[in-house]
Amino acid sequence: MDDEIVAALDENEVDQIERAMGGRLPASYLKELRVRNGGEIVFDAVAADFENGWSDEEDGLHLPLQRLMPLTIGTFRSDVSVLREWGLEDRKMMFGEGAGTYLWYFDFEENAGDPTVWCLDISTEVTHRVADSFDALLPRLEKRQGTHEVTTGLTAAEVFADYPTMDEIRETIQGDDEDERYTAYVMWLTRCEDLGGLVLALRRRVERSVDEDELDSYAELLADVLINYTDGEFMTIDEAIVLFDGKEDISDLSHVIALLESEV
Repeated sequence: MDDEIVAALDENEVDQIERAMGGRLPASYLKELRVRNGGEIVFDAVAADFENGWSDEEDGLHLPLQRLMPLTIGTFRSDVSVLREWGLEDRKMMFGEGAGTYLWYFDFEENAGDPTVWCLDISTEVTHRVADSFDALLPRLEKRQGTHEVTTGLTAAEVFADYPTMDEIRETIQGDDEDERYTAYVMWLTRCEDLGGLVLALRRRVERSVDEDELDSYAELLADVLINYTDGEFMTIDEAIVLFDGKEDISDLSHVIALLESEV
């Protein structure tokens, strides 16, 4: 993504948006937004297997996708209104755009836990079902502008080229700046490395925290890891609920507990 300045992703707002849609946003999509909440992406197109008004078979069928929308309650409501103006009602949420006339959105109707991916061409008012899920969309991302050859797919090293290493992340965690420390934990999750170590570290943060705001942040992050990235092999949801219940003298974590209980 580029250097566009946007508000950091608010996990409480994510919960509100998911409730409004009656479903769950893709974990891989949220992972990207936790690094930077909206802006231009490395790629600029998505390979298509159907005819469309943007490309032809000679050049390779594709549709433009150049930017992810920031995810906030305000942008969510605004983007839902935009989709409704084009006749797209019910559980649909815009997440990206391309070339000024292509709007990318999730549709939660078929699978609330893993929405399908669609694209609206507002110049022709035609919608295309592009992928069965966000994860299915990712391997089809392409970079076409600024290169003579179509570039598809990045290696893990390329994806994380500008990210801190795990050694740098662990060093930041040992520092005194709480904002930087929390960001380091989020970057750890983004890398999806040593999730067992991450669960243990977050569990200890929650156990030892005596600050309400800090406790809320780490409890929400730990819950996210348990729900979306692990299968109970490092810590069960029941164990997390007991842990959060035990912190009621510092902070009311009932909203996090309710989220965990919905997964049981």
